[in-house]
Amino acid sequence: MVTATKNGKITKNFFIPLSLKSRIRVRMEREGRRIVNFVVQLEHKMNEDWKEIVRYNYAHGFPHRDLILSNGSKRKERIHGEDLNEVFNFAVEDIKMNWERYLREAGYECE
Repeated sequence: MVTATKNGKITKNFFIPLSLKSRIRVRMEREGRRIVNFVVQLEHKMNEDWKEIVRYNYAHGFPHRDLILSNGSKRKERIHGEDLNEVFNFAVEDIKMNWERYLREAGYECE
């Protein structure tokens, strides 16, 4: 879904399927071609609920990755880089390549 705002920013929301029970949720906000905010999140379906496993975002004024463990605790790691377009692309590719490892690290079983 694409949404345009009054201030000229465009927001896109979409999913990238990885398996029947795992997906990437993407939300990006752009000004022109420049990404100014984003969330790239690995989600895993447990029963009927989608659980956050890994979340890359630009909250708190810097890009970082949170690994959300099955016990509810989080591990935060700062992602170095000033160009949010590059950080965003890295986040998507990292989750595509490592989603099964992230599930295991967070304490979940892979399908």
